[in-house]
Amino acid sequence: MDYELKVIPEQKWGVINCKTPIEDLEIFLSILLGWVDAEEIETEGEPFIVYYSPRHEVNQGDAVYDVGIVLKEDVDETDRIRVVDMVISDTVLSGIHYGSTDNILDTYAKLVEVAQANNYDIIGSPKEILIKGIHNCDDENEYVTEIQLPIIEM
Repeated sequence: MDYELKVIPEQKWGVINCKTPIEDLEIFLSILLGWVDAEEIETEGEPFIVYYSPRHEVNQGDAVYDVGIVLKEDVDETDRIRVVDMVISDTVLSGIHYGSTDNILDTYAKLVEVAQANNYDIIGSPKEILIKGIHNCDDENEYVTEIQLPIIEM
């Protein structure tokens, strides 16, 4: 598996906080992207999910996660969508998962092995960027998901 270290700069996010079954993800993604389209908001990159529940448990009832997108500009919040400044730069260990998320934990395991082999300490919640996903691809076998694990070098 290919991986790389990235420094994520300060960003402004449009984000929906969720505590629901992960099956509701598509609904919240539609709400977020509908807001972006309706308000003609300029964004950077693809939507993402930040998991606060352990990734291996998200299919077991309610999960705690954020659905978000990076914004290029300051915009007004709604009653459901918050606009937040992410003012801390993070170094992340990044890897790409190809295909359905049914086996995404295998990619997570490989990234954890890379972290351990390189003395990286994983210090935060994982982020999955939906490069090709439920919002822009009909065939889940063609999904492309970037996994980012916040790290520090030990």
